[in-house]
Amino acid sequence: MTDDRSIAGRCPACGWESLTLAAGNRIICTRLECPRPTAADEILADAETEHVVQLGEATFTVRHPLRERLDDALLTCDLADWIAACDGPPRPPGRWRVTPADNGSWDWGANDG
Repeated sequence: MTDDRSIAGRCPACGWESLTLAAGNRIICTRLECPRPTAADEILADAETEHVVQLGEATFTVRHPLRERLDDALLTCDLADWIAACDGPPRPPGRWRVTPADNGSWDWGANDG
């Protein structure tokens, strides 16, 4: 018999089908060997839906929105290629929220430092 608090899907930390609804409506992995039992709950609690770019003087990282994992859209996102093709950082160093622009380019939002 299946526990009525079981959640369909796999834990993003260990890959097992061991997710359950815990106290406070939190999602946890019940596998004792799981390296991060709260991973699913932490991921779902993140309200960011756009790209987050960390620019340095000569480096950058792009955190893609989770929706880009669907249908492998992350593999066709051209934001990292666009930044890499720039002659230097496209904005001052810091953490930026970046959204697609209507003209096919990118809109750079607030710099969170």
